[in-house]
Amino acid sequence: MGTRVGLAPRWYSSLGNKKLIVKTLEDVVPDIPNKRRGQPPKHPIKLYMILIILKEFKKASLRDAETDWSEYVCGEYVDHSVIHYWEQNIPVETIEHAVRKAGKKLEELLGYDFSVIDATAFSTWHIEKQSFHVLNRICKGAVYPISITIDTLNPIPNTRDVVIPGHGFFMGDKWYDVDGVFGIAYKNGYTPIISPQRTRCSGHWRRRARKDYDKRKYKQRGRGESVFGSLTNWLGDRLHTRKRVTTYLRSCARVLCYQVRILIRAGNNVCCMIIWMNS
Repeated sequence: MGTRVGLAPRWYSSLGNKKLIVKTLEDVVPDIPNKRRGQPPKHPIKLYMILIILKEFKKASLRDAETDWSEYVCGEYVDHSVIHYWEQNIPVETIEHAVRKAGKKLEELLGYDFSVIDATAFSTWHIEKQSFHVLNRICKGAVYPISITIDTLNPIPNTRDVVIPGHGFFMGDKWYDVDGVFGIAYKNGYTPIISPQRTRCSGHWRRRARKDYDKRKYKQRGRGESVFGSLTNWLGDRLHTRKRVTTYLRSCARVLCYQVRILIRAGNNVCCMIIWMNS
């Protein structure tokens, strides 16, 4: 379950400190090899990804990222067109891996009581929806995401892609009332508590899950949706994007920003002091 630690309050003054944000991102963003032909990038791709995430954290535009943050992250100014290029060309599995790595750190720091799988969507300039699924851990005093995957409108592969091994109750709404989803939950160590649909009753895993279903425990599922409300209140619900891949990458970046804030509140007090002393 991990060692539970105290959380600094939401108004913790160092949450917006760029040095602490970048330091935390350097720990969770993996090194990204360049697999493209031609001249290699001027800076490591990892730094471009950190710059993209920092841009979302500060609710900045591409030009703001160029003028305000690029010199600090990369050592010199990076044109906004270069930042946008990497938004479209960084592999999405890389930022998904970063979300999982940050989630693992949070799990070790905070532990958890149960898990909730859910989906939400952000709108683009053209009012088109880009949905994604998130697995959230719920503990006393905090709710945090640990993995993310793009929505393919099929509950079984979506659940398989987003679920990581764990324990305790695994909650979801009626959309996840599919026999294969129950099987994935059991095989990963969970006890599924998923809202049942009256017209569905067949399947080995579903029949087993019906015996474990507890309506009183299921009422706690709403706590897992607080992540989406926090993201909307903080960063808004519309992305200034047109392409599907860019929309999803920025969505993942926002989830990672949320994780970074909790990491700073949960386990970086000493690190914060060191950074301030060296600044």
